[in-house]
Amino acid sequence: MAYFNIVPDILYLKYDKNIYDGTYIAIKNIFSRIKVIDDVVPSLTILEDYILDDSERPDTVSQKFYGDPGFDWTIMLINNIKNLYQDWPMKSQVLDDYVNQKYIDPNEIHHWITLPQYYEGELILPGGYEVQESFRFTTPEGVTLTKALSIGAVTNYQYESDLNDKKREILVLKPELLSEFVRIAEEELKFTPSTQYVSSNLRFSTQ
Repeated sequence: MAYFNIVPDILYLKYDKNIYDGTYIAIKNIFSRIKVIDDVVPSLTILEDYILDDSERPDTVSQKFYGDPGFDWTIMLINNIKNLYQDWPMKSQVLDDYVNQKYIDPNEIHHWITLPQYYEGELILPGGYEVQESFRFTTPEGVTLTKALSIGAVTNYQYESDLNDKKREILVLKPELLSEFVRIAEEELKFTPSTQYVSSNLRFSTQ
């Protein structure tokens, strides 16, 4: 089912030449968007973790899980994806082009991070915390480690690549719950009675 099949219409007042003489036309309310709230996604047990590969899109994920590319909107809605260009991971070649355009030197250091530190077999400082280049770790015995043992460099390319990889981690609604999710989405998108109300799927534009 395509997303716009459940998006309600609005009556938009269209003027021709005379601003006092317009006619209403029915158009899709593209500003209608539901938020995944507790009633829609009450528990993470109804979702599956999924890692996108380099070629996947919302419609191909929908086809893979539901046998229909038209439920791509559920993938986007659950993961709060508003803009595919910004919120969906870039393909490798696109990422390379993006980094090369954004940075003069993709291999220049973007920032520094802590290296994991252990004491008597226990982790006492996790790796990955962003720090200044001057940071040096001091052990419980009072020994200050060298730069090479304290911090690691993250290049511009690695920084952007890590951000892009994070976008590959999405949630997917379990197939057996799809029909109920669509039913709830349809209810959430309906208009409620008001001065602009015509029906549950149609109202006047408020412009």
